[in-house]
Amino acid sequence: MQISSEEHFDKLKSIISWESVAFKSEKFDELAKIILDALDKQDSEKALILITKWALSFNSSDIHFDIQESIIKLRFRIDGNLSDIFTLTKQQYKLILERLKYKSDLKLNITNIPQDGKYRIDDKERKIDVRVSTLPVKWWENVVCRILDSTNSIPNIDELGFMWASKRQIERSLKKKNWMILVTWPTWSGKTTTLYSMLNILNNSDKKIITLEDPIEYELPWIVQSEVNEKNWYTYETWLKALLRQDPDIIMIWEIRDFDTAQTAAQASMTWHLVLSTLHTKSASETLERLINMWIPPYILSSSIDIIIAQRLVRKICTNCIETIEATPEQNEIIKWMMKDIWIEAVSKAKKNWFKLYKWAWCSECWHSWYKWRVWIYEVLSFNDKIRALIRDWVSPTEILTEARTQDMMIMREDWVLKAMRGKTTLEELFRVIE
Repeated sequence: MQISSEEHFDKLKSIISWESVAFKSEKFDELAKIILDALDKQDSEKALILITKWALSFNSSDIHFDIQESIIKLRFRIDGNLSDIFTLTKQQYKLILERLKYKSDLKLNITNIPQDGKYRIDDKERKIDVRVSTLPVKWWENVVCRILDSTNSIPNIDELGFMWASKRQIERSLKKKNWMILVTWPTWSGKTTTLYSMLNILNNSDKKIITLEDPIEYELPWIVQSEVNEKNWYTYETWLKALLRQDPDIIMIWEIRDFDTAQTAAQASMTWHLVLSTLHTKSASETLERLINMWIPPYILSSSIDIIIAQRLVRKICTNCIETIEATPEQNEIIKWMMKDIWIEAVSKAKKNWFKLYKWAWCSECWHSWYKWRVWIYEVLSFNDKIRALIRDWVSPTEILTEARTQDMMIMREDWVLKAMRGKTTLEELFRVIE
């Protein structure tokens, strides 16, 4: 098999086949029993607290109540994937929905428009905030609850898994007095955690750091944290301008969503502020195209941005049941093709089945799901004079990427394959997540 171009990526995906196994644990049946027992006793408060605490025990990021015609499915998002827990009848769901709305200060009698709220529970020494979103649908009201555990420890930069060249570029950027650092990729890719890890490095007594967040996910000492509240006209645009009058050295903006926020952030970075923010784009190089489409002039971008970090959060192979295997000829060919631009010598010398990979063996530690926890995958685009000149000339993202590749840049697929070869994740996970 000879693979020579990006157009063959779909063929690569077809080489590796795997069964998509739904995560199922015996603990789900145990949870169903105690929740349904509480609801039979009309104790919706206990049922809701138990659902939230059990979701935490599975390290879930979200709780979903998904409405169907005759039943409601309770689902947890565990390590990025939705897992069915058990089903509720409409009468049982009515008890939980009313309790959810009451605790979240939502209007009980409004069912035809979306509502947003938040409630808090105490779990031992932790205070857990749960952000609630309701959505009217055909059969009733759908609810999704986002779990925000502000007591979670923030990983340091070494724990995030940057390769040495990328880590060196980020540390260099964090030492600068101004410029803008952007973290990009879709929702649920761990962008906020990366931002907080960088804030931890910057957080010392000689700097004033102010954040504008939606919501505040971690509480950081010595940092002034503010939260968006659009119901009270506390929008990104109005509060970002007010924030700049507070004499900050460093600003963290939770997300750039529109022209006004992007323009103000860029101007702040050019007036001796270090600005950290996030943006939703497909890759590091396409971030520039997205900002230009927001009507930010290229000459502003070239003068304001210093580094763009694109990332994904993927499932980490269980360290308790991990097994070393030799790559198949097909997997060997995939590794060669994906690494040909940064590892030419090793690839050219590689023999059949020379590369080593890792697999799972199903154990109780990972609840027989193959994976436990997650790991970050990155690509880091650091600007130099040549790249800034290309941006001012309105060149395509492909041309910018070509220049960045001459400056030690690894694209996300290469970072992923290296981590698969180090036992952090698998090639199967690569093709499951990357389009």
